[in-house]
Amino acid sequence: MGLQQQDDRHQPVGAHPTRIFPETGQEMAGSGLHALPMTTTDHRSALHRSYEHAATIVAGVRPEQLGLPTPCPDYDVAALVDHLVGAGHRAVALAGGGAPGGDEFPHVELAEAVEQLRAAGKESASAWADDAALERTVTMPWGETYTGRTLVDMYLGELAAHTWDLARATGQLDRIDGSLGTPALEAARSMLKPEYRNVGGPGNPFGAEVPAPEGATDYERFVAFTGRDPR
Repeated sequence: MGLQQQDDRHQPVGAHPTRIFPETGQEMAGSGLHALPMTTTDHRSALHRSYEHAATIVAGVRPEQLGLPTPCPDYDVAALVDHLVGAGHRAVALAGGGAPGGDEFPHVELAEAVEQLRAAGKESASAWADDAALERTVTMPWGETYTGRTLVDMYLGELAAHTWDLARATGQLDRIDGSLGTPALEAARSMLKPEYRNVGGPGNPFGAEVPAPEGATDYERFVAFTGRDPR
């Protein structure tokens, strides 16, 4: 699940764009999206924990794995690490009232990515500490206006989904933090509507919801909801 634009490598072919779907880099066809609904649950704690979760998985990536494919069709492991770090920093900037950019995320060396994610996690906890940040509104480059509460959900889903993608690609599913499954699923359900699926082609940016297997964990249910095969 990606939830905002900034990487040209993630653009669909043949679309007739009018808007960019948050953090996927996917341009939407037709009349575009309406603003996402306001959520009522406070997921700030889960968002902050998702940074350390991402850092843990990135720390387990070996240099020889950087060219491996991931469940995100247009991202290899190296590009997905860049995206995780960039999205983490973007969430902090938005919390502080920064102007959202549409620029491509810069490349981050693997040796620096873990430290950057952990530093961004500390900055996130500080930036989102004021309850007023949840009600602040931000207009994104594609024209939609979101509250801070919605942005928290957006970036929680972003980090949780792409951390799982990275874990799947590099053989680290046993290191997934299952405690993030429930809040990530709540966040995704508040934002990911049927009309957002398969708009850039099958599975792009999100495929149809996959039935969760019997005995699925909360995190696996979240992954299945975003159109990924959790196992």
